Amino acid sequence: MRNRAPFIAALAFAAFSSASLACDRPPKPALPDPATAVTPQMIKAKNDVKSFLAAAEVYLKCNITTKQHNTMVDEMHTIADDFNKVVRAYKARMSG
Repeated sequence: MRNRAPFIAALAFAAFSSASLACDRPPKPALPDPATAVTPQMIKAKNDVKSFLAAAEVYLKCNITTKQHNTMVDEMHTIADDFNKVVRAYKARMSG
């Protein structure tokens, strides 16, 4: 019978590592300037915002303080609002 201790230790380390990474505060995505943005930049920004919000949801499930939780929720709202403003300005510019 093989010794499974190294395998179990590696598995536990991997689980702990990925859990701790999930509990890192996600960085804010960069938003393009709607006055000069082109479609690929807007698509990238949309995907970056979606990824940020998904990572923020994971972060909120971590063992964080109430203040950290509330700050993250506020930041999520701000990023979503800012992105929506960029989209509206971009669409207005593109419609002429």
